[in-house]
Amino acid sequence: MPDSPQLGAMTARPYRRALDSNASPGAVIAQLREDDRPGALWGDWFGGGVLIFHRPLRVEEPVDASEGFGRLDEQPTVMRSGSGVGSGIVGGGWLACFGYDPTTTSLAFYDSLLRWQRDTGWSFESLGLGGRELANAAALQHWTAMLEAAPSAPTAPLRIGQFGVLADAESTRDSYLAAVEDVISRIDHGRFYQLNLCIRLHAEVAGGGPVVFGRLCEQLEPAFGALITGPISHGSRRMITSFSPELFLRIRDGTVLTAPIKGTAPRGARDGAAALRASAKDAAENIMIVDLMRNDLSRVCRPGTVAVQELLTIQPHPGVWHLVSAIRGELNPHTTTAQVLAAAFPPGSVTGAPKISAQQGIADLEVERRGAYTGSIGLISPLVGADFNVIIRSFELHDDHLELGVGGGITVDSVPMREWYECLHKAAPLVAAAGSVIDQELAAEPPPPEPALLAYGVFESILVIRGNAIRLAAHLARLDRSCRELYGRGIPDDLAATVRQLGRVHADQHRLAIRVLARPSEGRLELNLQASPLGPKPVSSTLRHQARPDHSWRHKWVERSALTGAEAAVKPAMPFFTSKARPHAITETTRGNLFLQDDDGVWCTPPLDEQVLPGVTRREVLDLLDDQRTPARIRRCSVQDLLRSRGAFWTSSLSGAVPITAVDGTVLPDVSDFTAELNKQLGVW
Repeated sequence: MPDSPQLGAMTARPYRRALDSNASPGAVIAQLREDDRPGALWGDWFGGGVLIFHRPLRVEEPVDASEGFGRLDEQPTVMRSGSGVGSGIVGGGWLACFGYDPTTTSLAFYDSLLRWQRDTGWSFESLGLGGRELANAAALQHWTAMLEAAPSAPTAPLRIGQFGVLADAESTRDSYLAAVEDVISRIDHGRFYQLNLCIRLHAEVAGGGPVVFGRLCEQLEPAFGALITGPISHGSRRMITSFSPELFLRIRDGTVLTAPIKGTAPRGARDGAAALRASAKDAAENIMIVDLMRNDLSRVCRPGTVAVQELLTIQPHPGVWHLVSAIRGELNPHTTTAQVLAAAFPPGSVTGAPKISAQQGIADLEVERRGAYTGSIGLISPLVGADFNVIIRSFELHDDHLELGVGGGITVDSVPMREWYECLHKAAPLVAAAGSVIDQELAAEPPPPEPALLAYGVFESILVIRGNAIRLAAHLARLDRSCRELYGRGIPDDLAATVRQLGRVHADQHRLAIRVLARPSEGRLELNLQASPLGPKPVSSTLRHQARPDHSWRHKWVERSALTGAEAAVKPAMPFFTSKARPHAITETTRGNLFLQDDDGVWCTPPLDEQVLPGVTRREVLDLLDDQRTPARIRRCSVQDLLRSRGAFWTSSLSGAVPITAVDGTVLPDVSDFTAELNKQLGVW
């Protein structure tokens, strides 16, 4: 047989042979030899069960994705008379990995396979290609021997070390938090609506891809698990083990189905399903991707046939709840699998919308290349059609090294720390199944707020100038995010109108503060509005360092006794705080966010971790600096950075940008001219 047989010139007469064995699929997969270029599919592929492959007839690698799509349409001619056709036999076909990173794309054509189904057990299936009779007999003999040996085969060793990041944990988290804010800013500027932002975790592994896949599939029971042998990269062959819950494409008899996942909540003591069902952010995220996938499929489907079959269904998966939708369409006549892939790849659920703009944002913002992660693995059988997954919840192995990509969709309503936790929630089931842990420096998540703190509630202070509420939408959006996270319900739709009406009642006041308080009350959200006149905004401030309780300050709590006490201790100065976890890193003041200018002339502000309120004016200042091409950066800042800065100011909605003249007795350079110009643009005079 030549190295690259011409599949289109071959004839298929498919058949199946039942095999008697009680071997478990995981044990059989764990015995696969990597030298045989193995592959496997586990879960809901082609009616459900497990498909196992080895020793392909033809291999294509590395191959460009667009070129690789076309290779899939090269298939043998199936003889329509015979026992195999219409009997559900898969038989073989192209087992393909289209990685997000093109260097991880590879294709292999297998003309036989070992199959396990829950109801019928094991069988050997073959396409029955002419001239392959001896190879099929050898394959049948090989699988029979493996099934006999699997129950008593020695357990292959597997050890996976702690999952961490290539850089230190703090800088990785801070970079991710800054990237989330960058995405939100780009959304605000109309560059895209949503972007999927990812990180990569790393661990050392002792054990091959088949062992990892077989062991973890038995625990996780993935809906669309896949093992595939990838191309050689940097001198070693990559193996991809995907435990994906997500169907990218299913092509059958002239129809195509996709089922994007967008929206995740952890399963555990708290009712994650209810929280996910109540999440406006997750619902919006899912619907945007539904629209994107409808658009992708409409390129290859008959007009008017692309329709949403399921919308925002909550499904349980290992360790998490997912929000899933399903879109179906009828393909144009003579449309090929290659054309469907070309229209839809890469999957919209792991890029963003619009797709091309989101992909450019991914290239700009993600520190590490994605590898195969967020691409697709699938099988194209000449007998039954094609199934493709989305490569998520996946390990990529090479040179005793393992990589795990995790990420989530960022929208305008995203909270940076919640997005970080979502990444780790998605990683947790795989890491636990692997018998490993995530570096605690990465995974530390604070306990829920104390009941007393929750009972007091949260609030917003909105500046009103001559009856005009300044940045009202941003304030109410922040309040809504906090209420949904803390109390499981959002603010009423008419709250904005109520605030505006109250502002107009006091239109004779030059500067007014409207305070909106939200607290839980007998299973509902109780709201209270207060209006009070404001005096002149502060001209400048001095700062003194103080301590405060170590709980999450990314919510604007009504209970502020610790902050009031800190202010009383340093009056007339203003307190500023550092993180207890990082005592040299500044966070914020009692009244607002901090900005400082470093030696390079870059304005810096700390990332939005658990110790920093996502200030509305802070966000506006960052956008203004970006519009003016003034260098600005979100990064961790130390007390020494502040003391040695070329100037600093703090920001709040009621006071705008306030220059800082001294910190702990150290005089800072004057930036009053700069803040005066900022305040004009902020409209807070």
